Amino acid sequence: MSEKEKIDMSDQRSEEEKLANGLVSRGLLTNEEIKKLPPDGTLGAEGYIRKLMQAGLLTKGQAERSLADLTILMGQQIPGYVLLEKLGQGAMGVVYKALQTRLNRQVAIKFLKGKKNNNAEFFAQLEREARLAAKLSHNNIVQAIDIGTAGKFHYFVMELIDGKTIQDEMKAGKKRYEEKEAVEIILQIAQALDHASKRGLVHRDIKPANIVMTSEGIAKLADLGMARENEDDATNTREKGMIIGTPNYIAPEQVRGQADIDVRADIYSLGGTLYHMVTGQPPFIANTVMEVLKMHEKTELVPPDHINQTLSAGLGEVVEMMMAKDRDLRYRSPEGLITDLECLLNDMPPRLARQKISSSLSALSEGETEYDHTHEPELPQWVMITIAVMGTLLFISLLVIIILVMGRKG
Repeated sequence: MSEKEKIDMSDQRSEEEKLANGLVSRGLLTNEEIKKLPPDGTLGAEGYIRKLMQAGLLTKGQAERSLADLTILMGQQIPGYVLLEKLGQGAMGVVYKALQTRLNRQVAIKFLKGKKNNNAEFFAQLEREARLAAKLSHNNIVQAIDIGTAGKFHYFVMELIDGKTIQDEMKAGKKRYEEKEAVEIILQIAQALDHASKRGLVHRDIKPANIVMTSEGIAKLADLGMARENEDDATNTREKGMIIGTPNYIAPEQVRGQADIDVRADIYSLGGTLYHMVTGQPPFIANTVMEVLKMHEKTELVPPDHINQTLSAGLGEVVEMMMAKDRDLRYRSPEGLITDLECLLNDMPPRLARQKISSSLSALSEGETEYDHTHEPELPQWVMITIAVMGTLLFISLLVIIILVMGRKG
């Protein structure tokens, strides 16, 4: 047997042993039953489960559930943590609820999914997400706790939120949010963006699925998988021209693949999220993703208060400023947005958005006045002289006629 074959068998035996311990800890097998068919490193975890089923030590149903929960069973060996249940999964990872044994608290653990576990690039991405999350410490941002590797599994430990995402709530039947409730939630996320942007981070994927509401009503911004540091030139270069974001909420400059994305893109996406929350539909609807992306770039936004007429004009003004096509016309930073959202909560008109509209109307009015005074048509001089001569001749003719009539009467 070659050295490589010995190493592979050693890894497989380690997998089998971890699986056996997981099955025992779950009460699916006893130590005595494991001794009847001990791990020998010839099958790996999946093969060992099938062998246990063939030997009658696991039922078919138990074997199928064990294969489906293989990550949990293997993860029982992550130092300091016991995995409890699967919470969900995305394109890159699977998230589980777990118990951090030393502190006796529940946490969430994200694992790389499937073959991504063996991909160094995906592990680097997971590590980068954890590192960026660790830079942030804010009540409205999901907190990073730990990152590590256990056997072949790469994982990222984070704060466990007992609640649902905005997307979950809308799918469950909450078609629209009341204006005040929506503004309160968006204000909290704006405060999270303010914290992140002051530390040089842009999220790049603000959407209802990444806003989690706790049972206490606190909004938490989650998933920094697409986040980037403003000064990360290497990432800027690598991702130039790439469309990064979620189509229903993506900013026009992200659609164009611009490299210099900043917090104004997050403000746009947050505006799209607010729009969806109060109208019950995304800002732009089309048959294909490409059509939606083009609409973000080119199509004029229908104000939210035109769709849901119970909304205040002030909220419509705020959303329109958040979602201006030209990012220079949006709020320059979350601070200005926070000011206007607080105005709405206090039943006041939004200060910055209203000023923007007033300035636009004033400029339009000045433009029309200037046009009236400076663009009146002027007739050529020879035409003016001709008109004057003809007018004089007409006057003389009328005078002659009057004299002749008077003479006849006399």
